[in-house]
Amino acid sequence: MDGYIRVKAGDDFWNLMDMIFTDQFMKKHTNFDSFEYFRYSSAVMVNWGGEYMIYPEKVFNNFIVESTEFSNWDQMVMAAADERFGAA
Repeated sequence: MDGYIRVKAGDDFWNLMDMIFTDQFMKKHTNFDSFEYFRYSSAVMVNWGGEYMIYPEKVFNNFIVESTEFSNWDQMVMAAADERFGAA
């Protein structure tokens, strides 16, 4: 599928996403109060919670630009991880 990203996920992956995307992070850096609301709002373009996270890269990154202070999903994940675990 051209233009789609497919990331191996599973329970550990989804638990990590829930751990790094705290309500505090989401309120500070996005238009959402929680990661749950973010997932709900982007569910039409992202497979949340499956064995794989699958999303159309360009469409999802446009959603990120419009609803967060980040320019893409990768930047958002890295910022959340840095904030949660402390940047080196």
